[in-house]
Amino acid sequence: MRFLAYFTLLFLLFEPTFMWAQINIKDPNIKGFLWRYEKVPSKFVAPRNVDVWLPEDYKSDGSVKYSVLYVHDGQNLFYPAVSFSGEEWGLDEAMDSLLRLGQIRRTIVVGIWNTPSRLLEYTPDDKYNPQDSVKVNKPKWEMSAPTMPNAYLKFIFEELKPMIDSSFYTKTDMKNTFMMGAGMAGLISLNAFCKYPDVIKGIAGIGMQWPVSFQEKREVEIQRYIDFYGHYLPNPALHKIYFDVDASHKNAWNMRQQEYLDEQIYANAYQANKNFLSLIFDDKLKQESEWRKRLGIPLYFLLKP
Repeated sequence: MRFLAYFTLLFLLFEPTFMWAQINIKDPNIKGFLWRYEKVPSKFVAPRNVDVWLPEDYKSDGSVKYSVLYVHDGQNLFYPAVSFSGEEWGLDEAMDSLLRLGQIRRTIVVGIWNTPSRLLEYTPDDKYNPQDSVKVNKPKWEMSAPTMPNAYLKFIFEELKPMIDSSFYTKTDMKNTFMMGAGMAGLISLNAFCKYPDVIKGIAGIGMQWPVSFQEKREVEIQRYIDFYGHYLPNPALHKIYFDVDASHKNAWNMRQQEYLDEQIYANAYQANKNFLSLIFDDKLKQESEWRKRLGIPLYFLLKP
């Protein structure tokens, strides 16, 4: 009986505990430890998988507490077998390398898988005006259902974050909470940054993209959309922002919008290389294979001690 009680105590100390099924993903190519929580329930959005990456020296005795990086499109981060492109970011390798060099703070990563509602969840709709032509010209995917960014963010901050903080040894304060995404996931990260400034210290958007609804209409409409962020950016003394964008000819429209957003960020007293970094890469929209090469840059910028 004593042995059983002792074994149970050890299990609680050394294994993360959630209220749903968990799987330890064992693969020799994964650096650190990867746990998968399947079909995480929510009262706001559809269930989805969540991956939690722990560094190799994660202290299960509570002697060390960790910052947390929340990353969208979680199935693309660590394991190519589940990535919808067949390629992964290599986030575990990048984190492991930077941690071994002492270049970033001790951090765990929470990879939030997307669902068939990805674009509906990742498209902020704060500045859509039903009086103008935007609604008429929305592509089919935007017309198929109401966008749901607010519900998605509630899932993260009202359900997922409290569960992560109660199940792992984390630093729960704003100074140790970060978010990152690629493409439209960079945009929802920016939206979260403006709406939850007391929760998130820094964000990174890789290969930034903007709602396709605007691309064939007047430039002024997308700029009004971007103006929303110019009005609600949080205090630059407390926060950090990283963006990068593809410089290919096919991406000229997104480049122009990123330049306009950068102007808004500088107007809010953010300073280049201090609390704001915006870069251009000629990756020809190859996405994961190119993002993998530069992933260390946003990670170091956000997470340096």
